[in-house]
Amino acid sequence: MKKVLFISTVFYLFLLWYGVNFLSFSIVDVRSIDHFPLLSNILNFSFSIFGKNDLALRLPGIITGFFSVLLFYKITEFYLKKEKDRFFAFLIFMLIPGMIISSLIINKSVYIIFLTLLFVYLYKTNKLLSYILLGILVFLDYSFISLYFALIFYSIYKKDNLLLVLSLLFLAINANYFNYDIGGKPKGHFLDLFGTYFLIFSPFVFIFFLFSIYKGFFDKKRDIVFFIAFFTFIISIILSFRQRIKIDDYAPYTLIYIVYMVKYYLNSYRVRLPQFRKTYKIMFVFLLFTLLMFDTALFLNRYTPARNLSSSYYFIKPLVSELKKRNIDYITTDNKRLLKALEFYGVKKGNVFKIKYKKRENKVSIFHKNRKFLEIDVSKLNTL
Repeated sequence: MKKVLFISTVFYLFLLWYGVNFLSFSIVDVRSIDHFPLLSNILNFSFSIFGKNDLALRLPGIITGFFSVLLFYKITEFYLKKEKDRFFAFLIFMLIPGMIISSLIINKSVYIIFLTLLFVYLYKTNKLLSYILLGILVFLDYSFISLYFALIFYSIYKKDNLLLVLSLLFLAINANYFNYDIGGKPKGHFLDLFGTYFLIFSPFVFIFFLFSIYKGFFDKKRDIVFFIAFFTFIISIILSFRQRIKIDDYAPYTLIYIVYMVKYYLNSYRVRLPQFRKTYKIMFVFLLFTLLMFDTALFLNRYTPARNLSSSYYFIKPLVSELKKRNIDYITTDNKRLLKALEFYGVKKGNVFKIKYKKRENKVSIFHKNRKFLEIDVSKLNTL
């Protein structure tokens, strides 16, 4: 456990350093706060302690991510007997791109991951507390409806009448409280969804995830972790045929399945004689290598094709520097979220200068008295 604690501390201190120095409070972050009001309360509490700065902005997510990986390690004790196996699963979970991204950006995902892990751990150690937690989650976010839906099927499978009644009750309350609605014109976003899952897991790890989900379906020892991951994943797939879904409503529940993936890999590896394990060793090295390469691309994305996709997380801070070089401390814009992001770094609302952000073109235009005098390619404002 000491080794796990040390590695987690070092890794998340690195993430904190990276987030403070290279990431900006972005338009995407502002939108996340709008969609998950609890984030605003968490951040305001952090600001009250550390002041309104990048450290206070990133610290809550980093701390939650840190405790999530420790909690995941504790959960592996129920599935993996050997300490080195648990350590291996812990490393994979910590290095999964989705876990890194959710810890770094201002988003509800890392909190959903932590609360899901906490529920699973409590369910295995103290069912009463796990039921109390389920009741609390009803009023936190509408995305927990996926958790309740999965638990309904799990309770039917296990013939757990109490959990079934609670899950049905909490699902109904959650859906009513948040006015849950499946709307929009039927339009397929299946490929978009799969592309996002590729990003969250890394491409080849996601392929192994699909294989493990398939294998888990026929596993007679499947438990609550399988049901949570399987049904939330299936729900996201089904809904993607009709509408564009918010991936942070579903993906956090699938990450816990890493423990099953590691379990299936090690079982397949160990049932074979030493002379027949070479293929599995090669597969492990390949998956780990691609995972690390994918993680590296996340941190050094300025030098990859992904820079245009991720520029919104980087450009606000350097944009503010460009504005202040030109003594522009007050600005107006039709984009309220952009204005909030700029205000975080000291550029206040004014009427002399106006800014327009063209997301598709990755360009920002500055106007003075309705005349454009500056245009900036924000993909080149990356702080890396």
